[in-house]
Amino acid sequence: MNYKSGHEHHVTAPEDRVPLKNKILYGSGSFADMTWQWGLFALAFPVFNVIFGFSPILIGWVLGITRIWDAITDPLMGSISDNSRTRFGRRRPYIALGAVLAGTFYAVLWLVPEGLSDRGFFIYFLVTSLLFYTSFTIFSVPFYALGYEMSPDYHERTKMMGVRIFANSFNGVIFFPWMFWLIQRSFWESPVVGVRVIGIGTGALMMILAVVPVVTIKERIKTFVQKQDRTPVVQSIKYTLSCKPFVYLMVAFLVAILLNTLVAASFVYPIAYILCDGDFQEASLWLGMAEATHHITTLIFITPVAILSRKIGKRRACMFYTCFIAIGSLLVFVCFNPDMPWLVTIPRVFLGIGWTGFWILIPAMIADVVDYDESSTGTRREGMFGAVHFWVIKLGFAVGFMASGYVLAGTGFDIALDEQLEGTVEDIILFLTIIPAVGAAVAIFFISRYSLTEEQSYSMRKELEKRRGVS
Repeated sequence: MNYKSGHEHHVTAPEDRVPLKNKILYGSGSFADMTWQWGLFALAFPVFNVIFGFSPILIGWVLGITRIWDAITDPLMGSISDNSRTRFGRRRPYIALGAVLAGTFYAVLWLVPEGLSDRGFFIYFLVTSLLFYTSFTIFSVPFYALGYEMSPDYHERTKMMGVRIFANSFNGVIFFPWMFWLIQRSFWESPVVGVRVIGIGTGALMMILAVVPVVTIKERIKTFVQKQDRTPVVQSIKYTLSCKPFVYLMVAFLVAILLNTLVAASFVYPIAYILCDGDFQEASLWLGMAEATHHITTLIFITPVAILSRKIGKRRACMFYTCFIAIGSLLVFVCFNPDMPWLVTIPRVFLGIGWTGFWILIPAMIADVVDYDESSTGTRREGMFGAVHFWVIKLGFAVGFMASGYVLAGTGFDIALDEQLEGTVEDIILFLTIIPAVGAAVAIFFISRYSLTEEQSYSMRKELEKRRGVS
């Protein structure tokens, strides 16, 4: 054991370390996961409101309804994956199927016919979104569970979540923030053509990347898992939601995601009207730079997050990094200056630091909760925990999306106006400042209620291995 600051710290055993090759291969799937999870969210309002001119309220409702649909499909997929017993494992067959379907329907999403009425658009966008997100659930739930299972070690799990966030943020630097900018380029016959070509190309590329882990990574199939009884989906959900450490983490995640989503899609509008005099082509460049700054910061801070987590524990490290979400949100209020447009990237540095810790450490703590739950119930259920976690993220998106259109409309914003009403853009900035900061503060409170420590995690692991007959 290592000893630092008066506390015992365990050293990861060689057999528990995940080879670098496997981390990179898993990261390939995470790159696709990032595009599918965030690409539609990032592009829906700029594409369907700015380019096509459809109502932001309709867009918000479609995105919200699909998240509610996930309330059914995510736990169901988690139960199906946990209870599967195939020669290829519990996860890989579904990851492969979901990857192919998600890539296909992601492309179809952007083939919206021109000239549709608001009602026609609503129906098309709703149906294709439901097909896409159902496919994405088939991919993502077992993919997350596969990540939880790749190591039983407390610290190695944090590194694995860091690998996923590294791949996500690498995507965030080089790929999805620039999609709207690329759509606006003059070499397309029109932005609508750009939307369609990029949508099809992205769907195909992400399909390939998402299949890579399936054909290259073997599951850690344990005998005790193969022999354990199958748990009905309702009972599995009940067990999951009765696990207090998990519930605290999920409430923190829900509040932070919901209040961030409520306003995040509006970020492009102050950029366009304050920094770029209403020019959305120029705004797309600054939006891409702000997003890239966020993800470059994430790439830099993945290792510091793991270091601080090892030093002071996952819970306290997560609380520390979440403070940066509040700081970054508050800085938004003073960083829209047409004479210094680069200031818009400054809040993204702090937000990048904060969300890096949040997205790495909470999933890493969930992986430890799986051991805690097994010690109580006798059943290993990574799939269900991953499903509920993923559903909570989507629930935050759902409520946030459905309300975001109303928040934007409530400021008096109207895309059809050449100049917005006085005070409209300033109100958007105020919401961007206050609402996510409140979400971060509430999240910190609930994270503080999480009680599992490093020592408890290793003690549980020893007890579970003894129970399973593992030396």
